Amino acid sequence: MTDKSSMVLFTTNINQNYKDILLQYLAQLNLVHIKIKPDLGEILEKDEIILEKINDLSQSLEYLFKNLGITESDLQKLNIEPDQRKKFEAKDINDLISHLTNEINYYSNRIDELKKYRTSIEVELEKINTIHASYLFLEKYNLTRDKLTKFKNLEFKAFTTFSKNLENIENIFEFSHFPNFLHYDYLADDRIAFFIIYPKEQEEEFRDKIRIIHAEEIPILKKYLLSNGINFPRITKEIKFIITSLNKNDKELERIREDNLLLFAAAYEIVQNLEEYNWVSHQFEELPLNRSSLSFYLPSERKEEIQQGLVEKFEDKITIETIDIKKHKFVSLKKDTDHVHSGKLKDKKDDTDFKEESTEHEEKKKDLRDSAPTIMRNNFLVRPFETITKMYGVPTYSEIDPTPLIAITFPIIFGLMFGDMGHGLVLIISGLVGYIVFRNKKGKDFLNFCWIILYCGIGAVLAGFLYGEFFGMHEIKLLNTVFMHLEPFNIPIVNITLNNPLNNIMTVFKFAVLIGVFHLNLGWFVQFLNYWNQSRKFLGFTDSLVKIILLTGGTILIFTYGFDIYTWLEPPYPILLPLVPGILLIVLKPFGKIFHLSYLKEESVGGLIGEGTMEAFETLLSIMSNVASYIRLLALALAHISLMVAIIAMGDLIQGEGIVNDIINIISSIFGNMLVILLEGLLVFINAIRLHFYEFFFKFYQGSGVNYLPFYLNDNYSVIIFEVASIKDVISEEIEREIESKVTHDDIIKAEKLISKIFF
Repeated sequence: MTDKSSMVLFTTNINQNYKDILLQYLAQLNLVHIKIKPDLGEILEKDEIILEKINDLSQSLEYLFKNLGITESDLQKLNIEPDQRKKFEAKDINDLISHLTNEINYYSNRIDELKKYRTSIEVELEKINTIHASYLFLEKYNLTRDKLTKFKNLEFKAFTTFSKNLENIENIFEFSHFPNFLHYDYLADDRIAFFIIYPKEQEEEFRDKIRIIHAEEIPILKKYLLSNGINFPRITKEIKFIITSLNKNDKELERIREDNLLLFAAAYEIVQNLEEYNWVSHQFEELPLNRSSLSFYLPSERKEEIQQGLVEKFEDKITIETIDIKKHKFVSLKKDTDHVHSGKLKDKKDDTDFKEESTEHEEKKKDLRDSAPTIMRNNFLVRPFETITKMYGVPTYSEIDPTPLIAITFPIIFGLMFGDMGHGLVLIISGLVGYIVFRNKKGKDFLNFCWIILYCGIGAVLAGFLYGEFFGMHEIKLLNTVFMHLEPFNIPIVNITLNNPLNNIMTVFKFAVLIGVFHLNLGWFVQFLNYWNQSRKFLGFTDSLVKIILLTGGTILIFTYGFDIYTWLEPPYPILLPLVPGILLIVLKPFGKIFHLSYLKEESVGGLIGEGTMEAFETLLSIMSNVASYIRLLALALAHISLMVAIIAMGDLIQGEGIVNDIINIISSIFGNMLVILLEGLLVFINAIRLHFYEFFFKFYQGSGVNYLPFYLNDNYSVIIFEVASIKDVISEEIEREIESKVTHDDIIKAEKLISKIFF
């Protein structure tokens, strides 16, 4: 039966002209994890030009979207069928980038032209509106062209300026310094219009004065000022014309936006894909004879399906090799790999191209399990805790995924530090509401944390039941109605009760230590299973199992005989409970050397004894510090309960009767509980993570695996069709040259005969 989380390594060999088509096909599968090429860094340094092109294209598209008011939500609203997607034909990625750049630049230039035109129109509209308002001001004085012609020695001019310049205008054009007639009126709160009549011989002095206030002159044009008055219909007509031009400009922008929204969505999608596509394209290994090789991982249960699909797609243009990567067996690549025709698919599982852990030579080879990605496949109930696991690291390909374990231990440990049934119910409701409200708005990790909060709430409810705590009270009471008294509950096996921890500190202390011992032993037991699965059973027994016996023996010694050393040394000699496992931890590993175990053959007996001695003392010291860390279960539980006692006591200080006092009590109780839930909840959550990361995971979990990231390119709006360049072999090219030479020779002979016939 196939392990659903095991992987198979595919190595494809294909003509370079089909590289883009192969990548496109693999992206559509949304299944393959590309194997990283070791010397990728040097390749990417040489590829700065194409990355710069991608960046320029991205900036151009961002500029276009900004000017057209296009957002990602607009693109998401597009509802198109697969056959309506925008198609792009290109020879390769460079040709695709050039094609997209030309498309985007065309519309960007067009939009720039429309923007410039709009700016000029807006300036004209502002001018004509100013003229219109100014002429309305002049109309009050029945101004006509005939009247202006009667000014022989006088000059008439009109201006607009900011109203803040009014005081300067009155000072500059004071009649005693400069003979004139000036009148003004407000066009707006910050704008005025004025006209001035002055002697023509003082034109130069007038210009000097008018420059000081930076006023704009109102043109007195024949088309606006007629002999019988002001031509307002003409001005109104020009305003309408300009507004019509602005509307046409806006409509043209809207037309470009609506008519090409699918094109822009497709371009945006491709730009998002280009960086990923470019990275993957560099994972090809260049081979002789214009060939390229690409390696990728995929789940083993899809092996046959993908093999068949590649054969049907590329026929005789591809060769495929596969290696089944067993989780618990050493697997390596053979140096000289045979490239087999796709019609003769070669499965290395059945050949000698992989070797199990049995020879000295294979130990020096690189284990493919180190680079194989890990698929974390957990039940939907425990899947949210994958987020916490990944915070520490992804499981390596061959180790056990601890997610199902922490899905049980994390809520329990959290609950023991946050034991209150009422607060647990609040967390349950908060997690559930958070998931429902943000289900379509937040990412996967945020929603996972919502579920984790819900599970932690369940743990808090269970621990609150053991502690007899409900919002800091020993009874379930709401609105002065008691529904249930929380009686002490006797825990089976250990035969203790944790009710009222403030008055039962030693019992809770011992229980916290037992929880720590169980948690640490669980970690070593998982380490034992890892050793077993990796065919290192001897290490499982001499390391993990011995440490479990050592910790368990020490716990029995302390809990049964206390710290009385004299009693330890008397019959039945309980000191042997931790002492014997400690000695075994030192002396057992050298036996592995004697038994010629492959993973210990390079070690010396003396080295193993020295290593075992150091490890025994290190284990002894770490056990004491590790177990001591779990005393925080007691400390934080007492802190939580003490805070609630303080809040209830402060509520009791409010004296009096009546609805006002009841409302004050309810509000203070709500805010007090909220404060405890938020601050204490955050502190407890951090400590629960610490206990798992530093005490539990440290015993067995490496977390240095490779996360399974399938290669995928979005294709909601775009379809890329890569053209295959014609492939010619050397013989075909030589034949074509011979034919061309023959044709050229025959043409020359015909030309000679024709010329001889005509002229000679």
